[in-house]
Amino acid sequence: MISAMRPVDAVAAGLLQSRHKAHEVAAPTWPRTPPENHRPTFFRLLGDLAASTRGSCMLGVASTNGRINGFIVVRARAGGLVWDVEHLISEDDNAPVQLLRWACERAASMHGRRVFIDTPTDGPLASVAPRAGFERYLQGHAYRLDKGFDRDQKEALPARPRLRSDEIGLFQLYNVAVPANVRAAEALTREEWTALYPGRKLWAPSMLGDLQDFVWELGPGLLGWMRVIFGQRSQHLHVLVNPSYEGYAERMVRSALVQLSPKAPVLVDVREYEAELRTALENVGFRRGPEYASWVRHLTERVKEPSIVAVGAPV
Repeated sequence: MISAMRPVDAVAAGLLQSRHKAHEVAAPTWPRTPPENHRPTFFRLLGDLAASTRGSCMLGVASTNGRINGFIVVRARAGGLVWDVEHLISEDDNAPVQLLRWACERAASMHGRRVFIDTPTDGPLASVAPRAGFERYLQGHAYRLDKGFDRDQKEALPARPRLRSDEIGLFQLYNVAVPANVRAAEALTREEWTALYPGRKLWAPSMLGDLQDFVWELGPGLLGWMRVIFGQRSQHLHVLVNPSYEGYAERMVRSALVQLSPKAPVLVDVREYEAELRTALENVGFRRGPEYASWVRHLTERVKEPSIVAVGAPV
């Protein structure tokens, strides 16, 4: 049986992770990448239950004869159009599929359009998502740069803070740099692209807090964009490069490292189509880590809006 998690269930869910048969279906992408250790502890689950009352998080449990044998944590991005499966932990093969279906039904009832999950690329855990109706749309690798790295500014390509006026240019950059099949899974319209922001509120210009955005520009266009996220034990970097300027990728990465602290490791999730970025990261010392697969389930169908066309009428 699948039901919404209650505060009393958080204790059993927290203990479930210590059982020998329990396994995590979601791949260790950010913010679950070690050493971040973003585990669903009892106190973290209580905090997520409080967030669920605001509609920004969903928690469900699977139980058999009153005994909890699995749970799921799903978090909304800005605007609530997109939901991410953050944790999916179970000790049998059937509960994860039922929990994913439950999460999709709940997200659809709150007007969500898509649910995403990252899983390992091979093995029994990779079969959970397609059994729940998800489609695989890309693969990637986690990259890591250990602390103590060099922040050499000689070859860096300076970037400036992102402004609100950059939004259209960044959406155009996304359309140029991201393959059509990935855009079909993630965002085809500007509204859908804006909803990919991984926070409870839509993006607003700020140089404070644990998330910062920068852009590289050349004339009227943008060469690339980077997002820096500061975690508790590590830092996460995301870089998007215009394919016409991939030769600048390494200089962009070096510029990104200037914004980061050498006192903590840097983590990057690199998608399969970002070959030049992968080479640039390896050239500055990043090491390749585990591979992951990204899955999406569409909760609504896209329908073309009718257009108005002037037609000449006989006189």
